[in-house]
Amino acid sequence: MGSGADWMKESIDRSPMVRTLLAVVGAGIALVSAMFAVIFAVELAGGGDGKTQPGVLAGLVVFFIGTALAGGYLAWRMLWVSGTSSAGTTGQARPGMSDTRRGRAARAADDNSEAGRERRILQFAEKEHGRVTVAEVAAHCGMTVEQARADLDRLATQKVAELLVTESGVLVYVFHGFLSDGEKAEARDF
Repeated sequence: MGSGADWMKESIDRSPMVRTLLAVVGAGIALVSAMFAVIFAVELAGGGDGKTQPGVLAGLVVFFIGTALAGGYLAWRMLWVSGTSSAGTTGQARPGMSDTRRGRAARAADDNSEAGRERRILQFAEKEHGRVTVAEVAAHCGMTVEQARADLDRLATQKVAELLVTESGVLVYVFHGFLSDGEKAEARDF
């Protein structure tokens, strides 16, 4: 996955609740900032109260217009540009979406394909040194438990993974293809 920023962006893109919360926060920031910008603009236009210099009032107007725009942009981006919009559509083009983002949206829609789910499972298995459970895959790969179990069983049937069981009865899927750098260095000609 890469850096922590990539993980955070993917988490935000996949979670409609987080996106909605950020959109509400952005709208709140925009509304409160717009209110203060108007208050200070009216104060500036009326000549001020005599205590505050006009330059300070002008600076406050500019500051609050900027924060209103930033809050509006956050709300717009969370609701319309990427991930799931309030209408619940995923992977479709939305207003303001660039061609690059349309490509990402199409890839996100394909990510729920069998190949996309398999890729996420293998990436997660690599991070877990080749050993995963159904619950872990469901939690970390954005799948239901049912879908994770079906995909892991399919990979075990294809001999990509081996199925083991713990003493408490938890199934562990072991992917043997992930070697450490040391194991790779010890490889010999056959």
